[in-house]
Amino acid sequence: MGTTIGNVLISYDINKSHTQVKTALEALGYSDKFKNINDPKTYMLPNTTLWHDKKNSNQAMSELRTVCAKLDVVLEKAVTVKADEFVGI
Repeated sequence: MGTTIGNVLISYDINKSHTQVKTALEALGYSDKFKNINDPKTYMLPNTTLWHDKKNSNQAMSELRTVCAKLDVVLEKAVTVKADEFVGI
């Protein structure tokens, strides 16, 4: 379960250090924005939601747990999903 490589979406709640956690995940290649095909606009994801184009759900959860542990942050809840296709506003 959660081992197919591709687009993965991750959303989480933590108790503190939101900016530091997000910055650490972005350093691992996660992004908080995307563009739709044939649309020049950049769309922002909700604050604690990121995506990666070359991970699987297990990797994303593991990396989130590692980042939180290193920063002494309590990971309250999280979900990672394979996201073959998504759009947003």
